[in-house]
Amino acid sequence: MKKPILLLLLLSLSYASLLWQYSTDGPVTTKPVVYQNAIITASDDGNIYAIDPATGNKKWQARAGKEPNEVFVFDGGVVASTTAGKVVKIGSTGNVIWELNLNVTDYNVSYIYGAAANLNYIFVTANNGVYSINKNGTVRAKIATYNASGVTAPLAGTDYVAYGKGNEFIKSTETGQVQWRTSLSEGSFWLSRPVLEGGVIYIGALDNKIHAYVASNGLEMWSARARNWVVGSPLVLSGAVYFGSNDGGVYAVDSGSGVVKWVARTALAVQSQPEAGMMGGQEVIFIGSTDKSVYAISQDTGDIIWKGGSEGSVASPLFYQSEIVFGAADGKISAYSTERACSITTPGEAEVVGLKEVIVSGRYASEAGDAKVMIQVNGGDWLEANASESGWVYYLNPKTSLNAGLNTISCKIVDAGGEEVGPTFTTVAINHDPSMALSNLVITVSPAILEDTAFTVYVNDADDGSPVDRFKLTVAGKEYSGDKNVTVTISEPGDYDVAISKMGFNDASKKVTVNASGVNPLFVILGVLLIAVVLSQVWSRFLSKRFAKKK
Repeated sequence: MKKPILLLLLLSLSYASLLWQYSTDGPVTTKPVVYQNAIITASDDGNIYAIDPATGNKKWQARAGKEPNEVFVFDGGVVASTTAGKVVKIGSTGNVIWELNLNVTDYNVSYIYGAAANLNYIFVTANNGVYSINKNGTVRAKIATYNASGVTAPLAGTDYVAYGKGNEFIKSTETGQVQWRTSLSEGSFWLSRPVLEGGVIYIGALDNKIHAYVASNGLEMWSARARNWVVGSPLVLSGAVYFGSNDGGVYAVDSGSGVVKWVARTALAVQSQPEAGMMGGQEVIFIGSTDKSVYAISQDTGDIIWKGGSEGSVASPLFYQSEIVFGAADGKISAYSTERACSITTPGEAEVVGLKEVIVSGRYASEAGDAKVMIQVNGGDWLEANASESGWVYYLNPKTSLNAGLNTISCKIVDAGGEEVGPTFTTVAINHDPSMALSNLVITVSPAILEDTAFTVYVNDADDGSPVDRFKLTVAGKEYSGDKNVTVTISEPGDYDVAISKMGFNDASKKVTVNASGVNPLFVILGVLLIAVVLSQVWSRFLSKRFAKKK
């Protein structure tokens, strides 16, 4: 049981520039919205919370009922639906303007899957049908009747509503007249909410795909496949569709063709909706994962710029006033700064390292510029890493820098506008095992070495064949340093030992022969081969026959 416990501990240590947190008494699974300059979100404790984005202090809370699953702004107030069958509208001070209970004899709603609104009406998808609700909280009409256990939250268009039910996707008018319906060949729709952009409806499904339908007629334009269910809602932005999958991937596909642009990987299933924003002056998407982290991912490349932590699965985030705000299954609402950030891509969380040099590397972003990346090991002094446009790197000697067992490595940004001040920073935890055996080196030398002529020495790791960086080579009384390979010139012919040393490896050597420049060993070899061929021909044509006759 030690390994799972250690893994949970290591995953829980990934934090960044946390600004504030507010704790509720239940999981927070809804996407926050902005209303009256406050962050509004709901908790499974049954309450709607209004949080000051600057301080994290609560402005008000209002009772909605068991397990709110939706919060959105409508007609001057905040509307929330609950899985238990209630729809509530709340005012700017937390006052309840109206409350509609559909879990009564007249409607018999036992479960609400979601709600959405256009300018005039609220639409609710429930276990027994779709309801249209007036601005005053009265039921306008039941516009669809069914008995289903798997229905998506609705998409509320200007004069229509669309939703998934089982393996069907349906678009109808506000009064319930079906305009079109289409079906999946396998799987079904479930938690992914349909999204409209540019006359196309995008939605994920349990067939491991995201689908694009023409809103006017239901024609499927394309589908793009992931490696597991797509239960999160997509984000459509600037010609790309971003979405997560239960395979742990975050995907960007072309909105017109569905061709995959990039895939970023998280540790566990991604079931939240992406949010567009800025991180350190770079355009990113923010997305939550069930691995207890929120990610900032480059919109263009899919590079993970930053990762912030939580103590529970992270719900759909909100980008607001240079903050990224999200709820999580641990009941907390968290806000992180987006002015500057760093990520640690190597070593990985929970990675076990031995005596080899530890390469600490990652990405960084800075809004103010003139950024320095600093790292800290086990709470010690901050040390400056080598930073470039492509990222940053720092090399650690495990013998002198790490303790046996658990170690933490943190990074922070110092730039022209200031620095990350904590109290927590982007951190990974690794396990150092000093008893691991030294690895071996493989040395390969280019053939036909001549005096005063450069030749190349290649150095690889015998464990996996990967090239070795930052090694030291000694030959003919001279020292060289190399990354993957090094070019050497020896001025005198003779036999030499090429010696290689590298942290975490056994020393290795290889004998090489340097030939005089007047005699190219290749020519010698070719000459010998040519003579052998001539002798063979002479023997086969003349001598062999003569000896045969004598017998």
